[in-house]
Amino acid sequence: MTTICMVGGKLQGFEVNYLAHKAGMNVVLVDRREKPLIRNAVDSFHCFDVVKEPGKLIKLSENVDAIIPVNENLETIEFLRSIKDELACPLLFDFDAYHISMDKKRSKDYFKSIDIPTPTNKPTSPPYFVKPPCDSSSIGTSIIYDDEGLEGLDPSMLIEEYVEGDVISLEVIGDGTHFSVVKETKIHIDDTHDCHMVTPIDNYPEFRKITYELAKNLNLRGIMDVEAIDSSRGLKVLEIDARFPSQTPTAVYHSTGINLVEMLMQAFSGEIQETDIVPETNYCIYEHLLLENGKLRPVGEHVLSQGDEYVQFQVSEGLEIYESRGMNMSSIFTLISYGTDREKTEKIRRSGMEMILGHFIRREQEE
Repeated sequence: MTTICMVGGKLQGFEVNYLAHKAGMNVVLVDRREKPLIRNAVDSFHCFDVVKEPGKLIKLSENVDAIIPVNENLETIEFLRSIKDELACPLLFDFDAYHISMDKKRSKDYFKSIDIPTPTNKPTSPPYFVKPPCDSSSIGTSIIYDDEGLEGLDPSMLIEEYVEGDVISLEVIGDGTHFSVVKETKIHIDDTHDCHMVTPIDNYPEFRKITYELAKNLNLRGIMDVEAIDSSRGLKVLEIDARFPSQTPTAVYHSTGINLVEMLMQAFSGEIQETDIVPETNYCIYEHLLLENGKLRPVGEHVLSQGDEYVQFQVSEGLEIYESRGMNMSSIFTLISYGTDREKTEKIRRSGMEMILGHFIRREQEE
């Protein structure tokens, strides 16, 4: 059996663990925290800091087939790069691509160098979209509607024109020479600019071409996702992230059958088969819901990571539900609904929400 080791136990780790198990792989987790979110979802858990105790990871590498960093701690990422040649197995990560993608200003310079359309920097009039330079999450982002709102702003913040439209995403995996563009998805955004739902969308040739060019010009050896705005003024690339993403890979898996963990392994063991258009075999709705006062409402993914346990709540045909639990936090659920078309998937989704509400009504009655 293939065994992979993940360094990091939050949402990216959940995604890799989920897809690895779908592929019949064994998963080992390494995290310096005693209670990482997904510790009970993996096959085995080792609690240590790889920076302070690299010998443990080097020893562990002798008994696994690959190591995947699934965290965005820069100290950890840089340290893993420094010891990768001492490991007995491949480290599935493109450090050069990550160096560019982790810094939004550096990324924007890269986009400009190969003529990739992107929102204008430092526009002369509002509204402005403001975001931190080195964070792939929504934390710290905001829309500013007047010039007064820019006063006192941290000078490191990136200021762009605010572009209205759907946020869309696309993954690409490369082996350094060949690049496979996978499946387009829509990122449904809440009021905090965080993702609460992912659904597949139709093939988008222009977006596919841009994603391919971004990977090709980086000689990508690993995985990268590209996020863009589909606006009335055309496609605008927002950012790239050269690390395993959360949420979208599962939506890709259930809508196309393509497993990005398997494909990432292929990128380091053989040639990637370049794809033109990926057919959609199913529809999938991947979402997060907060149970509060007897009602379910959408919530952004960052709230899940506040928990210290992510457990399976329900599994049935076309439906998987996970619950994030923690001290002093409300119940938060991840619903993965999938079916042969959108209508059937929506029906399965509604049944999942009814299961959650019914379970907690019964529990309250018993108490």
